[in-house]
Amino acid sequence: MFTSAGIAAADDIANDVDETIDATAELMTLNVGGANGTTTLFVQPTGGDGKSGCNLTGSTTLGVSVASSNPAVATVSISNSTFTACGDTKIVNVTPVSAGTTTVTVSQTSNNTGATFNFAPATFTVNVAAPANTAPQVSVTGVTNGASYQVGDVPPPGCSVTDAEDGPSNPAPTITGTLDPDGLGNVTTTCSYTDTGGLTSTVSATYSIVDQSAPEISYTISPPDPDGLDGWWTGSPVLDWTVAEGDSPRSLALDGCEDVTITADQLATEYTCSATSSGGTAGPVSVTIKRDGNAPVVAYDSATGTPGDNGWYVGDVTATFTATDGFSGVAGSASATATSSGDGHAVSIGNPAFTDRAGNTTVADVVSSPGFKIDTAAPTVGDADLSGTEGNDGWYTSDVSASFTATDATSGVASTNPGIVTSGGAQGSMTLHSPEFRDLAGNVTGSGAKSVAVKVDSVAPSVNLVDGPDDGSSHYFGSVPAAPTCEASDATSGIAEPCTVSGYATGVGTHTVTATVTDEAGNTTTVSRTYTVNAWTAQGFYSPVDMNGVWNKVKGGSTVPLKFELFAGTNELTSIASIKSFNYRSVQCENMLASDEIEMLTSGSTSLRYDVTGGQFIQNWKVPTAVGCYRATMTALDGTAIEALFKVTK
Repeated sequence: MFTSAGIAAADDIANDVDETIDATAELMTLNVGGANGTTTLFVQPTGGDGKSGCNLTGSTTLGVSVASSNPAVATVSISNSTFTACGDTKIVNVTPVSAGTTTVTVSQTSNNTGATFNFAPATFTVNVAAPANTAPQVSVTGVTNGASYQVGDVPPPGCSVTDAEDGPSNPAPTITGTLDPDGLGNVTTTCSYTDTGGLTSTVSATYSIVDQSAPEISYTISPPDPDGLDGWWTGSPVLDWTVAEGDSPRSLALDGCEDVTITADQLATEYTCSATSSGGTAGPVSVTIKRDGNAPVVAYDSATGTPGDNGWYVGDVTATFTATDGFSGVAGSASATATSSGDGHAVSIGNPAFTDRAGNTTVADVVSSPGFKIDTAAPTVGDADLSGTEGNDGWYTSDVSASFTATDATSGVASTNPGIVTSGGAQGSMTLHSPEFRDLAGNVTGSGAKSVAVKVDSVAPSVNLVDGPDDGSSHYFGSVPAAPTCEASDATSGIAEPCTVSGYATGVGTHTVTATVTDEAGNTTTVSRTYTVNAWTAQGFYSPVDMNGVWNKVKGGSTVPLKFELFAGTNELTSIASIKSFNYRSVQCENMLASDEIEMLTSGSTSLRYDVTGGQFIQNWKVPTAVGCYRATMTALDGTAIEALFKVTK
């Protein structure tokens, strides 16, 4: 196939309007207002360029466009303007606008194949004819002519149009009518439609909007339930009425229905609410509220107790209180008692709690009785203070006085009696008891509330000397009686230690022997005897020795007989055991006014003996050989001594 210019074309661009592929323009017939027309463009290889096959290989493309010669009659559009393969197709849409004829042509916009294409087979003619018109069918939707609808529940009105040429549609309705402020009254909904052919259809539906329900009345009380007992509120309840009239609120008229907060006490009080509207009348609705938010009022009435002295009570006091309540009333008895607690000069008694029928309770101790003087405790007696002469081991050696004192912290001690008790001369272990004490209120602490144990022994023990020298007696040395013993006793505390004897002696002189005893209490008794021990009498030295300060001259180494006698009173002693010692010592030679030589000397050593024949003791004294002066002394057992002076010569 060749183009009109005589140039060989590679391929044809054709359509399927009449399903033939040729150079003759095809015809598409449409109606105004009718459906759109469509046709398909495709590539038809012809081999006009001497090649077999399609020039569109996938890497080459052909761009095209479509056009209407008279867009006032019909407009055209293409789904995609680029061919990429010989099997590729494009849809052309044709929209009728008005009656008439127009030509649709296809032209090239781009080409990278290196070949030419023939677009003549793609051209076609469109004839748009006037429509074949019928009147539209119109109806009112949603509402029904002559119906009544509850205000607020009216179906939305609408229009439904069916037209053979224009198709279905839902134009907006026209609503007319007069409604009151609540939206009540008669309404007309009109639907009208003129189709493109100029035919018009109109239809109307008239219906009523009414209020078919009366108002609704409700209420709330906050708190919702009585917060007291027996249906009473004790707080401040809030009554809140609610009248619901959503359909015709502007016609609503109320009777009562007042919200209220109840802050004052009141007996059972009724509150009501009635409501009238276009929908009818509701009520009356009533509610009863009673409030008692105050506890009973308490007052002191009287008191009872055990009276004492000086306006004091000596036991707990019971006070009577009464309660009143002007609304719910006192629950239970309106009279109750309370008892004092503790002592004092002005003890007030607080009220007990009272509760009313609403559950309000009077706080205890808000109201007090007058102050009472209450002293339930007797005086307290302290420990005794003891006085007396203290002995040993807890004993007293004199009468004991126990001084008791009492204290009373409340009314005070009535008596100033110091509470002194004594042992009264009694002896031994005993208990001293406190006397009676009384306080100013009349409480009495009986005698014996306190006691103290004491031991009294004021009598000294007895003691005697047994045997031994008699009192005032005299005895010669060596004839003194044996030492006495003692015996003692004590009827109360007893003897602490056995009695002792002291002072006994057998030596020459006057002696006092004493017996001593001490009892457990520390009392001491002594008894004594005095006696005399007489010394012996010594006579001598006899001749040849001179006495009385005379110096006896004797040669050294010679023996001198010292002769003497010893008497215990008139009784001569003969035992050499009666002699304690014989000694001599050197003395200073003084002016010897008198001296005498010894005429008789004996030989032999110094010795002592008793000469029965001569009736005397003889002490043979061997004189020292050393020249000098000496004093020779004989001492008897009792201490009696005689001495003589000697001058020793060659």
